[in-house]
Amino acid sequence: MKINVYNEYDPLKEVIIGDATKLYFPDTHEIEQEEHTLKWKQFMTKHIYTLLRGKKVPSFLAKKFQRELAEFQRILETHGVKVHHVDSVTPTKLDPYGMGQMYARDSAMSVGEHFIEGNVQIEMRKIERRGYQRIVAAINDKNQVHTLNQKDKIYLEGGDVIVNYPYVFVGIGKYASNEAGAKWLQSILDKDFENEIVDRPWKVVPVYLNDDAILHLDCCMTIIGPKTRKEMGGNVLVIGPKKVIVQKRHTALQEALKNEGYTVIPIVFTWHSLLDGALRCASCPLVREKNE
Repeated sequence: MKINVYNEYDPLKEVIIGDATKLYFPDTHEIEQEEHTLKWKQFMTKHIYTLLRGKKVPSFLAKKFQRELAEFQRILETHGVKVHHVDSVTPTKLDPYGMGQMYARDSAMSVGEHFIEGNVQIEMRKIERRGYQRIVAAINDKNQVHTLNQKDKIYLEGGDVIVNYPYVFVGIGKYASNEAGAKWLQSILDKDFENEIVDRPWKVVPVYLNDDAILHLDCCMTIIGPKTRKEMGGNVLVIGPKKVIVQKRHTALQEALKNEGYTVIPIVFTWHSLLDGALRCASCPLVREKNE
């Protein structure tokens, strides 16, 4: 396999998706108490998580996420996409409270011919990167793999990284990627032009999130085709030219996309959305075939 992701919309050929085999309740975190966070979430995190932190999520709840991921995989494979899974991780007593591996995009990302093990800012999520080690070992020999030190203050999360060569938009917020992460990414990508891998230099464009309740850039911006952007209803996954997987309940978005000539593939992904992640968050593309 050769990593190849130069935009968000060329035909998707290989992808990593998340895992919901083991879910553990987290501790409270500041982002859930920000001004624009829904009141029920503020209550949940402030009171319920305090009581249940570190405990395993009951199977009847975990299975809701598992079913959504299984259907997501089925749809991807039906459309010719090879699906890889992160390996299930078991937290240790030394780890912070909480663990969920549903959102494969955040801890790792592909940009051009680079695979990047990022560094997330929220401590409990750092352990998710352990689930990628088998995949990293398998692709390491034939690809450019870069790993950020999780002890450094350089933060770069896949949910903040939106690729549209020669541009890479990087969300800069309070709880995820920072300016140091954007500068680090630029330094990695600069070598592509120097080594004649690309014919134009990459340009990393910081996008500053002005609402601290927004964790990642892809919660409010998605590029679904050449010169085409759509705002959130819209944490969607494009799998081919004018072919996009969308949450079933977003009927207005589906109609708008159909009116623009898109083939819409609806899926129920409500439980993932309740935890502020959706289809893009749950998938880490590895290979997109250049659409000539």
